[in-house]
Amino acid sequence: MRALLKSSIVLAAALGGALASTPAPSQTARDAHAASPAPAADAAALERSGPAFLARHCAECHSGPDAEGEFELARATLDALETWRAIRRELATGRMPPRKAPQPSATERAALLEQIRAHLAARATPIDPGAVTLRRLNRSEYRNSVRDLCGVEFDVESALPPDEVGQGFDTLGDVLAMPDILLERYVDAAEQIAARAIFVADPQRPPTQRPDAEAITHSPNVNRRGDAWALSSVGFVGSNFVIPVAGEYLLRARAYAQQAGDEPAKLEFRLGGREVARHDVLAVREEPAEYQTRLSLEPGPLRLETWFVNDHYKPEHPDKSQRDRNLYVQWFELAGPIGAVLPTEFQRRALREGVDAHGAVAELARRAWRRPVGDEEVARLLELTPHDAPRELRVRTALEALLCSPQFLFRFERDPAPGEVRDLDGFELATRLAYFLWSSTPDDALLAAAERGELASPEGRAREVRRMLRDARASELTRRFATQWLQLGQLEQLTPDPGRFPDFDAALRAAMLAETQLLFEAVLREERPLRELIDPSFTFLNARLARHYGIEGVRGEQLERVRLDDEQRTVRGGILQQASVLTVTSNPTRTSPVKRGKWVLEVLLGAPPLAPQPGVDTLDESPQASGAASLRERLARHREDAACAVCHDRMDPLGFALEHYDPVGRWREHDGAFAIDASGEFDDGERFDGAAPLEARVARSPAFVRGAFEKLTIYALGRGLRGADEPALEQALEELSVEPTLVELIHAVVELDAFRRRAAPPR
Repeated sequence: MRALLKSSIVLAAALGGALASTPAPSQTARDAHAASPAPAADAAALERSGPAFLARHCAECHSGPDAEGEFELARATLDALETWRAIRRELATGRMPPRKAPQPSATERAALLEQIRAHLAARATPIDPGAVTLRRLNRSEYRNSVRDLCGVEFDVESALPPDEVGQGFDTLGDVLAMPDILLERYVDAAEQIAARAIFVADPQRPPTQRPDAEAITHSPNVNRRGDAWALSSVGFVGSNFVIPVAGEYLLRARAYAQQAGDEPAKLEFRLGGREVARHDVLAVREEPAEYQTRLSLEPGPLRLETWFVNDHYKPEHPDKSQRDRNLYVQWFELAGPIGAVLPTEFQRRALREGVDAHGAVAELARRAWRRPVGDEEVARLLELTPHDAPRELRVRTALEALLCSPQFLFRFERDPAPGEVRDLDGFELATRLAYFLWSSTPDDALLAAAERGELASPEGRAREVRRMLRDARASELTRRFATQWLQLGQLEQLTPDPGRFPDFDAALRAAMLAETQLLFEAVLREERPLRELIDPSFTFLNARLARHYGIEGVRGEQLERVRLDDEQRTVRGGILQQASVLTVTSNPTRTSPVKRGKWVLEVLLGAPPLAPQPGVDTLDESPQASGAASLRERLARHREDAACAVCHDRMDPLGFALEHYDPVGRWREHDGAFAIDASGEFDDGERFDGAAPLEARVARSPAFVRGAFEKLTIYALGRGLRGADEPALEQALEELSVEPTLVELIHAVVELDAFRRRAAPPR
């Protein structure tokens, strides 16, 4: 109760939904009416009976300075609409009053729900879709946009810093800042991408990649001395490069040496750890020399290292000139391709016969900026190069400018006048659709639909959404939305205790993640009910993961669809029984019913508990405590503290339902010397034992549908939810089918006013 009020009221994000067995959030009140008819309420009825109801059923916990959940009854004035929305949600789902407190009759509950509904309807305000902070493309959106715009696969992980995350997603405008250093990275990236997209032959001046100091790595014995890297013993300086096209390349380094011993200092070029050339360095500091090697390379990333391979150090030698041999490297670079090269597929398409530089740049700018462009804008891009420059060079330079321009890096939307609301134009809406469903730029078909005005109608939007969801790019919803929603990005960083789980390795980790992603993909692509994320009749396994689960008959490294029989379905299948989720909600050495229960509440039901209060003791993890009592018994003692119980009474039972799964998701009957007890009690008093009853509860819970819908909305809008969004969300939820699909939720998000319209930002 306390945590739920915190999430509902303080965060004002309309995060309702508990583990209720009611059929649908909008249906709850109607069912209560059917059981105990309540008279229609007028807008003033709440003022007459609301305070008395709250005094009878809520005052004991929510009065005075120590009110639970940071919710004090004095706050429930008639003007506090968000507070009444939260109270309505708690009543409708049966979470309020708490199960152990005296309960109102069904008639009383239904009457107050109707009074609150009437009061909120009477106080309804004009549509407020809100305003989204100007959004920069995140790394994934940038990579995908570059790929779809000019066919270049760009390594954003190496070139750009990680994005900040807000409310679990990296799509929120409020956290996607643009510091100066990031802008510099974008300028560098634009130059690299344009050079790979369009080749301009110049035998006298082939393209050159020379890393700066920040991009160079080196062995521990290497130091920077003046204008050179000093290699005082065997070691290297190196960097990562990208070979844009197959051809001849030059590896070059400028170096000099300090000689000693019976042979000159030797410089060795290595590509991907393999020696490709070795040079005697006879140059001295006063006259450094360039050393180069020519060779054929294939496209793709490449690691180039310049090695000093023959160190000599005799500090006791009587001749000082024979005591120490060192190598000094001022710079190294990769030049090429040298001579004629074949144009890229993008280059052939953009610079096809009959298209001049103006036409090519106009087409590129329209796609990069996701809107129509004027002749003056195209002319300014072309002015970056001389009029008599080769067409390829003029278009490549314009492409560089396009890729580091604000119009590409940010998603601009025109603000209406203060106090007004406007519909997004077709191109703005096309951009929202593309980055929601594809995490990429609109394609030609979507831009054409925008230009024809087809996105202005529900039918036109639905048609494009259906087309886009059939496209392979819609798998970004799995890779980006599902992975962040389910908090599976943490899996990459987690390392269960190798002493206790020696079989856990990178291959198993990858299979765990793939199983969950493939299930989400199947539910999305096959338009299956959302509940099949929780309770499917199949899963995806390879031999490695099947062996981990103890399932026979699966072979090979490739994950395949495996149908589960009735017995297998009780222990495997849905996301609550998959090793990916079970691992990220565990500690390195043991399971964590607290983490698992918190994950169910926060991720699946949209009802996160409060953060631990300052001074609340943590669980005793000493060997003595672990050996003396089971984890369940120790957590029971932990809950004896009232400050702990307020949250743990909600979290722990849900986590205990999953205790048959060890910290890496394997089935078990014992935890050390203690038999597993996976029994518990839901909020409404229903007893359960094990994961299957929890799965069934979550799968049919209206809170699960609402939670998924709200997370999709946050991801799509690029902002958090507000109290003003709740009426539209409730209406959308009411219009869903009895068993909605992910596709149905996506269509509902697109039809929200908040997705299709924009208000002026607050001043």
